[in-house]
Amino acid sequence: MNYIYKIQTQYFFNPKNFIEIAERRSIRDWASLQSIYQAAQHLQMSTYLGKVDGTNLVMTQVLHAPFQHTADEEVGNRTKLHQTALGKVILAHFDEGKTASILDKMSMEPATQNTFQDSQLFRYHLKAIQEDGYAFDDEELSIGIRCVAVPVFCNAEVIAALAIGAPAAQISRGNMRECVTKLRVGSKAITAEIEALGSV
Repeated sequence: MNYIYKIQTQYFFNPKNFIEIAERRSIRDWASLQSIYQAAQHLQMSTYLGKVDGTNLVMTQVLHAPFQHTADEEVGNRTKLHQTALGKVILAHFDEGKTASILDKMSMEPATQNTFQDSQLFRYHLKAIQEDGYAFDDEELSIGIRCVAVPVFCNAEVIAALAIGAPAAQISRGNMRECVTKLRVGSKAITAEIEALGSV
């Protein structure tokens, strides 16, 4: 019945069987975006597009090699904002009032031993992300996996984030700038598509 699915040795509830109709429609609208496919082909790593819902990061598109189809079983997955590069980069680019309001509601439970748990330190971390223009997740959600994310804008406001994720050996300090440059190209293409289609 597709209520539960398995990735490697872990089992997950399929969130698409438990979400409201309005959210289903929103996810479907995001899943119709085509520019992420070109971004994934250019990046040649697992590529993610996500947006904020409350204190969660919701995946709206997930592409793994050969980057031709969305990984439907992962679309709609939720994680805490502070656990992911996507969530962190969106929080860092919201206006201060909105970020503060979300942070006040957040619990800082860890996903791994590398996850931020100190809320004050996390606030300083967000300022550094805002200055850099990208976020780096160093095995903070899943051991062995690193992610890099950049914001996606619409009408000059951050609405989502675009990220790549790969085994730690594939994303290093040495190739970080190259990854960020490619992600920014993809982010701009997604922004152009969203603005051409109207607000998503």
